[in-house]
Amino acid sequence: MRGLLRDFRDAPVVWGAVLLLLAVVQCVSGMVMVMLSNARMAMAVPGLHDRAVIFYMELSGPPLVPMVIVGMLMVLLVVSSAIRQRRRPLALIALQGATPGQLTSRVCVQVLLLDVVATLVSLVVSPALARGLYPFATRQLEADGLPFLPQDVTGMLRALGCGVVFGFAMALVGSLLTARAIGGISPVGALREASDPPKTVGVIRLVLAWIMFAGALVSLAAGLLNVRKTSMARMSVQVTFSSMSPLAYGNMIAMLLFTVSVCLAGPAVLSATVRMWTAVACLPWPAWRIACQQTRARVCASSSTIIPLAAGLTLLMSYESLTATITAWTRLLPAGTPTVEVPGFARILALIGTSLVLVLTAVCSGYLIAQRGRELDLALVAVSGGTQGQLNAIAALDGLMTVITSSLIAFVPSLLVSVSFSIGIWLSFDVLVFGMPWLLWLVVVLLLAAMAMLGSWLTAQRGIRTSPTVVIARAAGE
Repeated sequence: MRGLLRDFRDAPVVWGAVLLLLAVVQCVSGMVMVMLSNARMAMAVPGLHDRAVIFYMELSGPPLVPMVIVGMLMVLLVVSSAIRQRRRPLALIALQGATPGQLTSRVCVQVLLLDVVATLVSLVVSPALARGLYPFATRQLEADGLPFLPQDVTGMLRALGCGVVFGFAMALVGSLLTARAIGGISPVGALREASDPPKTVGVIRLVLAWIMFAGALVSLAAGLLNVRKTSMARMSVQVTFSSMSPLAYGNMIAMLLFTVSVCLAGPAVLSATVRMWTAVACLPWPAWRIACQQTRARVCASSSTIIPLAAGLTLLMSYESLTATITAWTRLLPAGTPTVEVPGFARILALIGTSLVLVLTAVCSGYLIAQRGRELDLALVAVSGGTQGQLNAIAALDGLMTVITSSLIAFVPSLLVSVSFSIGIWLSFDVLVFGMPWLLWLVVVLLLAAMAMLGSWLTAQRGIRTSPTVVIARAAGE
């Protein structure tokens, strides 16, 4: 136990970033469970039963399943990044005789200890979040006006207990998936690779990623094969829902599988993606060229930042592509034709908002973990003759390149989902439409780019103001 506490003290930023993600995972899962518990209570109240049933089914479906899967994947990515930063201490422990099982157990115990602290935070925060966001959730999930009922201590503890179980499951599965790689490394190999971590993923993760990608394609194909031919003259809400529901469900499952595939295989495709777009966008500015070189050199170390952001953009843009295609299709229908309601952006946030919160937290955690490596890169540039202005420009451009790389990775699955849905509408209604939310994509990417550049520049100021020799000596002495 003293060794674990010493490791926490030696790397407070690394393990603090892991704690941040675990706390958000526990708070979000607890909030959802409190909302579901309140909906179950409302089912027994006269006049509220129908709305409570609708809200319970809506909240326990699309929001809950992606939240659990995305939570495990984000823990996997962030803990994996923390392990990369702590490879040297783990290598030394392995050289002292620790077995692979002991290394795996050590990492899992560290994560679970942090999760205990995160659970204590969630016991206070989750009920407040549930009460504050309940009106928004009920309004967007077709249960407007459903009140937040007061719960007794037993009911609240039961709901929070379910949230804690979900949070612990996500933390444990995520840490087990990533700790296995550490347990399989020989002691000498681990020590040699401490300063040069692997640049790709393991075979098992790569195979799983391909399986998930193939499953997404199969889901898209299944949705297309099950569409029903419908005449415009027979259009009604029931007919429209019956015709489009297999296609919509197939595309939603494909979205989730694409997201899982991106998270599992992301590090394996990062290098190729970065080399491709930096070769195309070859600008003559010295700061840009240096930033591109650093991005290409450190792309695998930045995977815990880039991949979560790519996963979140895949979910968000895929949902938006579906709604944009449906909107373009409804505009072609004759006036007065009844059809299904097209969900707006607020409803999409209600459906996948919990997953997006976990994704953004994972991005911040991954950025904090990799911050020391960025400070070392800037110190090396300063020693090589870089000016203060160039260092500031490189720090800001690092955030921009993170957003560009994530957006390019997310664009491919989002485009596949949109094209599949367009083909399905054509097969069902003989109407060919293709809706892509280009303007929304541009706004989201520009907003993320501005936030990433500002955050990258601000967090780099301490390293820029510190003497380069001090930063380099600190890194060499680890």
